[in-house]
Amino acid sequence: MNFFTVAIYVLLDDIFKAVGHPEDAQRRVNDALIITTLMVACRYFGGNIEKARLYMLDEHCPHMLSKSQFNRRMHRNQDLLQQVFEFFATVFIENNPQKNFLIDSFPVSVCHNIRISRCKLLDQEIFRGKCASKRTYFYGFKVGVVTTEEGLPVEIAFLPASCFDSKFLNRMHFNLPPGSSIFSDCAFQDYNVEDITPALDQCTWEVCRKKNTTRGDIYQITLWKKQMRRQIESSFSAITNLFPHAIHAVTANGFLIKCFVFVLAYGVEKWIQ
Repeated sequence: MNFFTVAIYVLLDDIFKAVGHPEDAQRRVNDALIITTLMVACRYFGGNIEKARLYMLDEHCPHMLSKSQFNRRMHRNQDLLQQVFEFFATVFIENNPQKNFLIDSFPVSVCHNIRISRCKLLDQEIFRGKCASKRTYFYGFKVGVVTTEEGLPVEIAFLPASCFDSKFLNRMHFNLPPGSSIFSDCAFQDYNVEDITPALDQCTWEVCRKKNTTRGDIYQITLWKKQMRRQIESSFSAITNLFPHAIHAVTANGFLIKCFVFVLAYGVEKWIQ
């Protein structure tokens, strides 16, 4: 834990200094320490920010902010957190010479179904959805992730649970190198996107087709696509293993921040290792 904490802080501090990130001269806790604490919370404390804050107070930062101060700084640093993710995504893409990328989504519930009527974070039917692979209903969000062939995340997007996975195609930027290949399951099938992107010299979609599709693949191609997609399933399993029994948050925005940092912490630790 100490190695991960120090490594992340030093790396973030060097990045912020290199890009000229402005810091208030009177601050005793800089933004690099705030984001480091968030990542430690999601990696080692199941997203419990208070435990991570106390750990940093005891081991690394005697001037750590109070609980309310830290919460305000965390919400103010959302854009900075996105920039940190984009920096690491650029590194992950550059270290992926095969230019093979994977896309899929996984569900995140804000509460058990029996408690939906008492849920304070969300109150709309659009957040009721079904996870077809698990044959279960849930109330919350879908997290769409694009990863490299090794399972390192390079893009994240969120949608209400009732939305189809194909909606992620409109929410993501897909800033990938020209000539890249994106492997997905049939839920992301969109013939218009598949026809347009190669014409623009952007990427090629390798979709695992349904049996009744008009664009079927031969058996060997089908096996190849399924083999390529196995890594993202392993990545999602590793990410969700970091989740606690229930992600605690007071607001929907805070809930999404924690989900975002869970994915970021997984990717950075896997890259460091």
